[in-house]
Amino acid sequence: MIHTRFSLYTLCALVLLSFPHSAWAKWYLLASVHPNNLVVIDTETDKVVKNIALEGRGPAMNIAPNPAHPQFAYVVNNLAQSVVMVDLDEGKQVMSFPLASEGELVRTMAIDVNAQGTRLFVHEMPVKQEPGRFVAKDNRIKVFDLKTNKVVKTFPAPRQVMSMASSKDGKRLYVFSIGQDIFVYDAERGTEIDRIPLANRNITGIARTDGLPVWSPYQENDFLVSFGIITSDALTGQVTLGIASLDLKQPAPELKTTELQPFSAENYNLTGFLSPKTNKVYYSYNNLWKVDPTTRRVEQTQELSNTYFAPLLHPDGKKLYAGANWHDIAVFDADTLAPITKIPLGHAQSGAGNDLRFVNR
Repeated sequence: MIHTRFSLYTLCALVLLSFPHSAWAKWYLLASVHPNNLVVIDTETDKVVKNIALEGRGPAMNIAPNPAHPQFAYVVNNLAQSVVMVDLDEGKQVMSFPLASEGELVRTMAIDVNAQGTRLFVHEMPVKQEPGRFVAKDNRIKVFDLKTNKVVKTFPAPRQVMSMASSKDGKRLYVFSIGQDIFVYDAERGTEIDRIPLANRNITGIARTDGLPVWSPYQENDFLVSFGIITSDALTGQVTLGIASLDLKQPAPELKTTELQPFSAENYNLTGFLSPKTNKVYYSYNNLWKVDPTTRRVEQTQELSNTYFAPLLHPDGKKLYAGANWHDIAVFDADTLAPITKIPLGHAQSGAGNDLRFVNR
């Protein structure tokens, strides 16, 4: 009898161990805050469970979780001149990647870790320090091997890059910069292999399209990059708010765009995303919107207590988080937009791109 009971327990243990890690893991929300901290929020309770002080100067800015090794996340800090590696389990910084070198000042506004957890991509904006002046150099992307933490490649990149995203298979890197099309690079060779029209879409009647996925936790949302766009009518000059999306699971994704609502001072909303869970579009700024992209109808609205730059949907699709620039994060029901709670952070966020990311632990 004892032998039988032991065998059953052993069998149950083996079955449990055969499940993927996510079978019992849960989602946490990471938020970078002033002066130089990374806050970890349990999304089941919507409470801060860790407040990790980073080394050196702040502010803490962009966050890139490691999808393959979610114990670790990478954060831009030190006046945007360093990227630090944070152990979320231990609650401490474990490594720093300084970007500057002698005679050269380097800052970054965009980082990304591929799905395989093997590469950290850092967009760099270098300037050469000369007596009495600074000379702007060509922008570049630096690639770190996360097994050795060494630089393995550097290649040219466009200016004013605000975000980057890797394809699910890790073969391509998508680069988003202000007022330009979307640059696509071979992630291994560092060569430009495509350019997806955005600002320069050749569509009759459309003069220009602008938009950037500055806050886009794409890996947490089935590798769908989505962001608010503004289109200008070539004849009337009318400006329209819309949504754009790019499915990075596809080998050659098509940029899909939908025009939704007139863009005006009275109903100003810009930062938005398309949910792969609910197939709804959400925007936030001074108001929170839920829009049906098929009917283009605003289904729900919620006035915000203050301006929140970024709306983010919880990966399970049930709750919406609004934040990125304030000293708290507001939480809403994703269906009704009814307020649920506010999560105090202690200090304000910087408003930098991707200063909110989800991680599954």
